[in-house]
Amino acid sequence: MKKHYRILTVILGLIWGSAPAVWADGSADTSGNQLMKNSTHWYQKAAETVGPVEGVKTDTGTLLTLQSGSYLYMEGDSTLHKYQMNAKALMGSAVVKTKSADHLLQAIQAGEVGNMTLVVPLKTFNSKDKGLDNNAYKALNATAYPEITFNLTRETLAAGSTADSYVMTAIGTVTAAGVSAPVTLMADASFQDGQVRLKGVQALKMTDFKVTPPTMSILIVSVTCTDAINIYYDVTFAAK
Repeated sequence: MKKHYRILTVILGLIWGSAPAVWADGSADTSGNQLMKNSTHWYQKAAETVGPVEGVKTDTGTLLTLQSGSYLYMEGDSTLHKYQMNAKALMGSAVVKTKSADHLLQAIQAGEVGNMTLVVPLKTFNSKDKGLDNNAYKALNATAYPEITFNLTRETLAAGSTADSYVMTAIGTVTAAGVSAPVTLMADASFQDGQVRLKGVQALKMTDFKVTPPTMSILIVSVTCTDAINIYYDVTFAAK
């Protein structure tokens, strides 16, 4: 019986998608900016398309936009195995109340970020399995709500573990499936040549957005995703 179960598990894994260790292709991101490092797994691949968020602008401060090399992915678990979804497109903009990008660090330390928005278009948020993607889009009602967004309310910047590192606490809201939920992000922040890089992981629950964790049936087995998910991000903003 155990032998038959192991064989069935292998078959299901091949149909629904291999385990993460098999999915990882060892590819590296070479398109990044000055602050980004090479990625190691397919789901850490930099977004193919990056750009500003429409409607975010300023006449009195400095407009920062998302830079190439930035990436974001989600990791969840299920009754079969873990899975990841990578954002192939990202839009991001931030307004800092300073006229000079050379004073970016000082402005952020003073809490002078007037606006920050990050947008993930759902149809470019993909795993290695189309069936999983389709179930995720259905659960998130992607037709009516085609984007996941983060909007900053306020932030603080504190010293990090080394002389040139910082920790940003960003309080804001995440909106998915038409429902907004408050979040507090804790991001490692670094600054170089008018750029700010933010890197971290945020734990969320699907039910925070009134989303029922998706379930799919494979052969005679029902596979259900767990409620808890983690959002990993490594994004860089610079003056436009």
